[in-house]
Amino acid sequence: MFQSDKKVNSLGTILGPDIEFIGDINASGNIIIYGKITGNIKCSGDVNTSKESCIKGNIQAQNIFISGQVQGNLNINNKIVLGSSGKLTGDIQSSILSIEEGGNFDGMCNMLKSSESKVQKISSLSS
Repeated sequence: MFQSDKKVNSLGTILGPDIEFIGDINASGNIIIYGKITGNIKCSGDVNTSKESCIKGNIQAQNIFISGQVQGNLNINNKIVLGSSGKLTGDIQSSILSIEEGGNFDGMCNMLKSSESKVQKISSLSS
């Protein structure tokens, strides 16, 4: 009676500030991170990190919005936004990079054309 066949947009996975997770994460939706993660993240949606979050590992996603600390390489299909409180140490590959004033980035950057990003997405899904 209350269930529907229509998919409802959901928040995805939320990892709270009390979480200290060690291991790899594979998610089919969006992820919001408030805690500490040690491990790689593979996400088919967006990754959002809060100001107090800390991630040590490589990240693959559609988009990422960084307000905390990330130490690892990023392979992002669309857009990386490094907020004013964000700190990123690692190499990145993306179509769009936005760094707000105060954001800290230490690494190498490989900018993709939007067509390269789509090819990469298709090839990574087939693996």
